[in-house]
Amino acid sequence: MSKIIRNCFISYHHKNDQNYLDELRLLKEGMKVADYSLKDDVGYLSNETIYKKIRDKMRSCSVTIVLIGSETGNRKWIDSEIWASLRGYKHPTTSLKSFKPNGLLCVFLPGQNHSIPPRLQDNIDSGYAVSMRWSNVQRDFESKVNYAIWKRDNSFDSIVNSRVRMKRNILKR
Repeated sequence: MSKIIRNCFISYHHKNDQNYLDELRLLKEGMKVADYSLKDDVGYLSNETIYKKIRDKMRSCSVTIVLIGSETGNRKWIDSEIWASLRGYKHPTTSLKSFKPNGLLCVFLPGQNHSIPPRLQDNIDSGYAVSMRWSNVQRDFESKVNYAIWKRDNSFDSIVNSRVRMKRNILKR
């Protein structure tokens, strides 16, 4: 019996952490994990267009993976992606455009200064989000994705998504 392919949306700070995303995409080859995240920087588009692209991608996913680096918690679009992941979406007329909330997997990138988005921290604290270290990605990534899906299906009531979405990035001084 072949394994089920798991569709994932990967949220990350484009400027700082692109190299980790590129490496993750190479490492997951041969695994039953498909990457449905945005492939290019879309910062030049309007907020509504970006959110529509995110929502369209999430419809096909069951897990959102957040790469946690030094600026992750300061980025409004990462917060919006987590918010959309936990919200799910019920289309008013077409069920094929609806989707359940995603499981959450956070991957702590190398370094000591991790900036965890508050919405993600709420879900780590509630037990909904699954976490792992970058150093274990090659060995444990596929099993952690599957565990995040299991949590999605069995811990739905522990989702915390009550924060107001970030309106702008938090700038470091």
